[in-house]
Amino acid sequence: LVKWAVEVNRLQDLPRIVHRAAKVAMTPPTGPVFISLPGDILNEQDALDLGQATRVDTAGRPSDEALNRLADRLLAARRPVIVAGHEIATADALREAATLAELLGAPVYQQTVCDGAHFLSEHPAFMGALTRDQREVRETLSPYDLMFCIGSDVLRMSVYSDTDPMPDGLAVVQLGLRDWEMGKNYPSEIALRADVKETLPALATLIENKRSPARARQAAAALAALGPSNWTARREAHRANALAQTAAAPMAPNLAMLRIVDALPKDAVVVDEGILSTRTLPALYPFRDAKAFFGLGSGGIGFAMAGAVGVQLALPDRPVVAIVGDGSAMYSIQALWTAANAKLPITYIIANNGGYRIIKERLKSFHGVEQYTGMEFKDPQIDFPGLARSMGVFARQITDPDDISPAIAESTGRVGPTLLDVMVDDGFGNEGR
Repeated sequence: LVKWAVEVNRLQDLPRIVHRAAKVAMTPPTGPVFISLPGDILNEQDALDLGQATRVDTAGRPSDEALNRLADRLLAARRPVIVAGHEIATADALREAATLAELLGAPVYQQTVCDGAHFLSEHPAFMGALTRDQREVRETLSPYDLMFCIGSDVLRMSVYSDTDPMPDGLAVVQLGLRDWEMGKNYPSEIALRADVKETLPALATLIENKRSPARARQAAAALAALGPSNWTARREAHRANALAQTAAAPMAPNLAMLRIVDALPKDAVVVDEGILSTRTLPALYPFRDAKAFFGLGSGGIGFAMAGAVGVQLALPDRPVVAIVGDGSAMYSIQALWTAANAKLPITYIIANNGGYRIIKERLKSFHGVEQYTGMEFKDPQIDFPGLARSMGVFARQITDPDDISPAIAESTGRVGPTLLDVMVDDGFGNEGR
């Protein structure tokens, strides 16, 4: 779970441990560290000098030979596809990745775990995110002969399937700092351990210089051909589908997401842990910068209530909107008090479907069981507005989709946090709600 874990045995060692922990955590690929402070250490007193910070610069690029080999391999592919991942966001290399896609005329899919803004949604090459359904992914990738994974996981899935998501004959090349991901489950023809932001411009220059005029025309034509099926075109279909459900009660989750997206300020940052209720959110909400979106990066739930606090502290000049399922919210609901205490202007939107829909769906799908013990919030129901108010948070419940936009407009202008309890369809008949 962490890059380094240590327990402090002497107070005098604390400066070195903190110094090392910060260095390890902040060295790309970045990640958390864990320091255990025993009670006897906490009771001691001493004058401590934490020393000077160390930061390791990992912004390197591959050798000229390796870059030339990668450029040649990409140009040799007849139908290349790009899988964009986590490191594009952390390196803020969205525009660099977009330039490469244009030069290759390659469609771009977001990695299967949509935990960040990994590509510019409105770019003509962007096709959306790969799912975690092995059959769907295999079908999606079957037309291509080379997959270029840029700072991404390689087809990470959730549950077992007899179907391998990797099509036969699809070659793989990889670029990124996480060498653990390289060749982990599928062999990689070329695997370059390097910073994506430093490497992509150099790679793009090579490709532009190496490709023939015919190859350039082919790339432009391939890019234009993506128009009818890219993210932008699919977004319109998702919008139409959502708007067709305006009369549904409780409101359809995809309509709720559309109303939320349409109401967001242009510089908003979305923290997403709505699980099934926000399934269409990445298909509706355009990623326009590397910090526009933070999603669930693991199989466990419960990060978003507290995670939104961290995002707002890190980005104090941007409005943060956290969309959280009612089940996920209950894992760390006490974060509301922290947000209120710090007067953080976070808008919390509870996508309230009355329980743990993801568990119910999987229980029914995998086992044919339709008895959902302990998976529904009823008898008694949870009063999220009342719970929020008890911790000093302004709150209201919303049942009409037309009330979402004005509520968000009010919340983003308020000093301190707001909770909007948006009642959505549970997908199981809404019995007892």
